[in-house]
Amino acid sequence: MLAGCATTTGSGASKVYCGAAQPIRWSVADSDDTIRQAKAHNAVGRRLCSWR
Repeated sequence: MLAGCATTTGSGASKVYCGAAQPIRWSVADSDDTIRQAKAHNAVGRRLCSWR
């Protein structure tokens, strides 16, 4: 009965993310907010997917 409320680990979410996501590059025409968001996205990719 508790199985529906259980939390699982190792669900493969990182594998799915790393298979779909790509690093984001920005240009000088992008806003500061857009660049900040791209950097945050890329930081996640470095941590989860070993992007360089």
